[in-house]
Amino acid sequence: MTSRSRRFKRILVPIDFSGPSLKAMPYAVAISRQFGADLHLLHVTDLTQQPRPTLLTVPLVPQTEWNRRFMKRLQALAVKYRTGGKVSALEPRTGTAYEEICAAAKELKADLIVIATHGYTGYERAFLGSTAERVVQHSRCPVLVVRKHISRWDAAADPRTLTGFRLRRILAPTDFSDSSLAGFDYAVQVARDFKAELQLVHVINPHLYPFGDQYVALDPVQLTGKAADAAENQMRSMAAEAKVRYSVRVIQGSPAIQIRNAANEEADLIVISTHGRTGLAHMLIGSVAEHVVRYAHCPVLVIPACPNPIT
Repeated sequence: MTSRSRRFKRILVPIDFSGPSLKAMPYAVAISRQFGADLHLLHVTDLTQQPRPTLLTVPLVPQTEWNRRFMKRLQALAVKYRTGGKVSALEPRTGTAYEEICAAAKELKADLIVIATHGYTGYERAFLGSTAERVVQHSRCPVLVVRKHISRWDAAADPRTLTGFRLRRILAPTDFSDSSLAGFDYAVQVARDFKAELQLVHVINPHLYPFGDQYVALDPVQLTGKAADAAENQMRSMAAEAKVRYSVRVIQGSPAIQIRNAANEEADLIVISTHGRTGLAHMLIGSVAEHVVRYAHCPVLVIPACPNPIT
């Protein structure tokens, strides 16, 4: 494991002024205060979510005027959530939301994007899609996806952190690949900063085990038992070297479902990495990280397969 610091310096917070999007602000403020990071607020007018203009729907207010109004609202939020770091409003942008958010993060050299989901389900989600999921797919920097309001934030009752906000348990899934080890690295640093317990989880997917005539003689129970022992030993070795409070757990089943279920039991945060699959591989295999983002109850910090270097 590398000892490189994972301190956040520049945080991008996309805001569409809806109730769900504002849920990201307390988390962004807490992280900003913890690390002395600067917050940058951004609004994107997503043209893909608007009907095509016709003679009957000519806009009465030009986009430049809307942008001026959006900028005023962003500046009001910046004043409301002023932190130890700087809070600034970026110029509003127009285009496809996730593309503009990722472009702004790249220009800003952001270390983190904090974004809230709207919680769409069923036909509504299928029609509208999820900007948060697409940001996760395309961002080159870590993305913290928030689903609900912050909890356990009481500075008077818990003065051990700069914000009063504590993460008690951080769930870090690992399959021991290079990309998951990058996620483990981030999870360790966050656990240290918030004095949290690191809960390492490895999921054994029985459907991915070898099959065929040459494996008929093998006992599946014995095979998975040995794999579970090896995974537990490896996780204990990783955590012991990291010198944090930890627990380890091996589960059998679908990785996406089992990670979600394990986190929903008691975790305050999931730290998970993507494998960087694209195209047909992504369509056929899907993304464990995207499934967890979609269904987990707690916030999810997603580390891209090739994250930007920390400056």
